[in-house]
Amino acid sequence: MMDARRQLLVLFEELGAIQGVKGALIATSEGALVAGERSGLTEATANDVAKTVRRMTVASATVGVPLQELLINFGAARMMVTPLSEDATIVVLLERDQAVGPVRSLLAVQLDELRALVEAQVDEEDVDLGDEGMDEVHRIMRGELGPVLYKIRDVFMRYVLRSGHSAEDADDMMNEQMREWLLCCNPSPYTFPLLIDGLAQLLHDSPALRGDFMEVVQAAIRSAQPSGESP
Repeated sequence: MMDARRQLLVLFEELGAIQGVKGALIATSEGALVAGERSGLTEATANDVAKTVRRMTVASATVGVPLQELLINFGAARMMVTPLSEDATIVVLLERDQAVGPVRSLLAVQLDELRALVEAQVDEEDVDLGDEGMDEVHRIMRGELGPVLYKIRDVFMRYVLRSGHSAEDADDMMNEQMREWLLCCNPSPYTFPLLIDGLAQLLHDSPALRGDFMEVVQAAIRSAQPSGESP
């Protein structure tokens, strides 16, 4: 039986066989799955595209309008973006004004299989990328943003504990959200609101706590930032 990676590549090949399709990739919070193979792009470019798509999907979810499908035109090319799960989106690169209908039809048949394969492949790649991602989190925490980020972490952990989760759960949730923030944004005081909103969403089981958290963490940020650096 083929492994998840090979099965994904086979599905990409099926998409690529449609006239007008230039390639496909899966965008996740870690970048392009399977290094962007079968996308027709270099690994670096595929990861850039994946991060851009991730920013769009995070921003859309933040304002309460999750993406269903998005078509973006770039001169003679078109990008078709279709979410698969909360953390994965398939991006199909097309010649403009071609192949949209056939691609939709094929994806409709493949969606469940794609979701299962993406989950399996993400689990495999997380083993390799986990340490790298945490190294980046640690680097940022040790930098000039560290004092404010530690304030955010402290407030978040208090509220997670109040919601009934353990300290270990709180730490894992914070680290994961930090990794997503670093992947979708340039870390700065101006992008703190996206990090805070992502953390608040993790308190979805406790709406009252979520509202309190937003107020308290924003006050903590203001007190920790030097004058003139508020977002």
